[in-house]
Amino acid sequence: MRDTSTIHPELNHFDEQELVTRAQNGDTEAFNPLLRKYQQKIFRLIYRQVHDHETAKDLCQEVFLKAWQALPKFNGQSVFYTWLYKIAVNCSIDFLRKQNKQIIFACEALPQNADDVLPMIQMQPSPCQILEKEELGHTIRRAVHQLPLSQRRMFRLRYFHELPIKQIALRMNKSESTVKTTLHHARQKLQNILRPYLQNEPL
Repeated sequence: MRDTSTIHPELNHFDEQELVTRAQNGDTEAFNPLLRKYQQKIFRLIYRQVHDHETAKDLCQEVFLKAWQALPKFNGQSVFYTWLYKIAVNCSIDFLRKQNKQIIFACEALPQNADDVLPMIQMQPSPCQILEKEELGHTIRRAVHQLPLSQRRMFRLRYFHELPIKQIALRMNKSESTVKTTLHHARQKLQNILRPYLQNEPL
């Protein structure tokens, strides 16, 4: 949402509850001071979970969009930030769950022990397998972070945010064939990075 502090400076003088009430009644301009007040706090909260600046920015926007859409259901039993905090935590958790799952299936051709890894992710886990899954997820996130910037951005858009090739090409101003080639190279590089892990060797 755009910054309207210079257009509607009087909104900055309302207390938080009044701004929330006005926003619940459809006043879109009243929501902007709330966004400005908590945007950095929510961004930092998300960044501590996902450890990626661009992803944290995207999720922060998603949090405030969800908050705006759900605002009519806010009953005031908790303070506004506590309610916003819960939305941010849920968005972060959903993202991390999707991320682990999507990366595994993006690397379909992982060498050698991949057949052992995939059932571990898909089956109902035992306590030991839960620990292994968490370790694998952490390892994969580190591997993705090692990709070159263009590969990392396209990989994130394709497998984390589930965008089709056409939309990725438009967003990054690239041809669809370039996107496909870049994703192919990204998957190959991930396979090389993860090969030692899958062979029980140190990365």
